[in-house]
Amino acid sequence: MRLVLTKRFLSLAFTLLILPSVGCARALAEQETVAASTNPHDALTFIEAGDKHFHADVLNEAISSYRRATHAAPLNSAAHERLAKVLALSGALNEAEQEARQAVTLDGKNAAAHTWYGWILGRQGKYKAALAEETVAVDLDASNAFAYQTMGLILTSTGDYKQAIKAYDHAIKLDPDDLGSYLNMAAAMGRNGDFAGAASVYRKAISLNTRSSAAHLGLGSALGKIGDLDGQVRELQTAVALAPKSANAHGRLGFALSQKKDMRGALREGIVASVLRLESSWSAFMRAFITTWAAVFLVFGAVFAFVFLGSRFKPQPGEEVLSSFFLVFYKDRPGRFIITSRRLVYVPEAISQWFGVTRLSIEREQVESIKCTSSVSGGSLSIATKDGVLHKFSMPNLVLDPLSRKLDGLNLGSQSDLVSA
Repeated sequence: MRLVLTKRFLSLAFTLLILPSVGCARALAEQETVAASTNPHDALTFIEAGDKHFHADVLNEAISSYRRATHAAPLNSAAHERLAKVLALSGALNEAEQEARQAVTLDGKNAAAHTWYGWILGRQGKYKAALAEETVAVDLDASNAFAYQTMGLILTSTGDYKQAIKAYDHAIKLDPDDLGSYLNMAAAMGRNGDFAGAASVYRKAISLNTRSSAAHLGLGSALGKIGDLDGQVRELQTAVALAPKSANAHGRLGFALSQKKDMRGALREGIVASVLRLESSWSAFMRAFITTWAAVFLVFGAVFAFVFLGSRFKPQPGEEVLSSFFLVFYKDRPGRFIITSRRLVYVPEAISQWFGVTRLSIEREQVESIKCTSSVSGGSLSIATKDGVLHKFSMPNLVLDPLSRKLDGLNLGSQSDLVSA
């Protein structure tokens, strides 16, 4: 199981980064301390401008405003703290560390500065120093949920899952509506071997946000660990429906389906996962091989390259290929669905051909009606011809959506809109 992000928290690079909420930023503003300055009025004005840019997610402008604040009042702890924060979120960790160190040096009681200093140190893998800063932060401000959240991430990164869970528990008590704390706590529980407990916490996360793909993904993985294979597939199907472009979700669903001996479904999801990995970038795809799911993706990638090698298609003289779609199943055999200027053609892949599956060709003028149906587990396409034959195809929703749109534009017979089942 992995830790995840929320709209409040950016994931910590040493396992996850977390993004502070607007409410947290406002709390930081309330803690502003001006130890000494050359122009305190200008510093306050620049800090206020920087806060507005930060809330609007315009980090470059926020950095510029906070820099002006530190120049106007170089002894203002809050100005250095704000600059450290936005520099860290922009990835400039070395400069951010310098600014955060300056902030805590100028005002040792600035809890927000200690919190961000620990966050920055944690991102750099300096866990012992990071934990010390977060400890100071919560000692100064026991209501600092962000500090407890960061502390949990640091402890998780060091493998101290029991203490991490306690830190997340503090964060949840202080901010019971923060999805990230639940997700990270559940992930830590899973890493500690408490899969039943993790499932319970994931369910609480889902009660906060039923559309959280990460929560359903985590719950599915936890259920699989405790032997609830049906529940695992159900939750992973929901995760895929919520995040159809997630290679991780498709890969895990494929593996779960293989555990239930649904090899057709496993193959389908595994291929989708591999394609998505390739689409994201080759380097990212290669990095995937060193993850837990490396073997799964490797196998599915090899299968993908082999099985579709045989699904070649050559149009007839005067015929033009308009579109071609992989991952279409006919009579439970995978192949390609090809739309030409004259026909709708199903071309089975290599293995299907070995089992005697032949091509299916439908003249476009013979199409009586077309019906598309979508569900959590995938989509289906039914084509009725004027001779009374009904041809049924199944495919992932990622394939059905563009295929149905293409067919809609051809005005073949009577067509029904895509229906969600």
